[in-house]
Amino acid sequence: MKILNEKGKLFGLINIIDLGVLLVILVIVAGGIWYVKRDAPVQIVNTKDYYVTLKTEAQPVEVLDALDIGDRFYYGNNFLDVTITDIKSEPAKIDVQTAEGDIVVKPHPELKDIYVTVCVKSPADEPMIYIAQTHATVGKSIALKTDRVEVVSVVTKIEE
Repeated sequence: MKILNEKGKLFGLINIIDLGVLLVILVIVAGGIWYVKRDAPVQIVNTKDYYVTLKTEAQPVEVLDALDIGDRFYYGNNFLDVTITDIKSEPAKIDVQTAEGDIVVKPHPELKDIYVTVCVKSPADEPMIYIAQTHATVGKSIALKTDRVEVVSVVTKIEE
């Protein structure tokens, strides 16, 4: 059997030009599959840890019970690099009017003020600290949201 016959067919099966076009198409398809399936380049970013204390006022005990050290904040269907490192609570303070008409601060028998400290990993070259898409500054309201809890809190302290 000849490699190329008198009709220009390779091994008597396919035209040599058709084979060249087929090979080009196969190379393009293989390159496209490789391009789509390849791993994204790994970008190493230096981070700095900030410890942000959040206060959420007058919450039921169930909120406190649903928070655990190690829980991560959740935002936009993703977990963030914001992890709870400490949880403290005290009875919530409420204003009560006495019989004499004075207003005094008394502890609430059931509600709790909850202090949550979180570790926020932020790019080292970024001057601002963000929790989700909110710039974290003292006095700013931020949602304390994990996979089991979502309450409004206020930033009370930021430390490096």
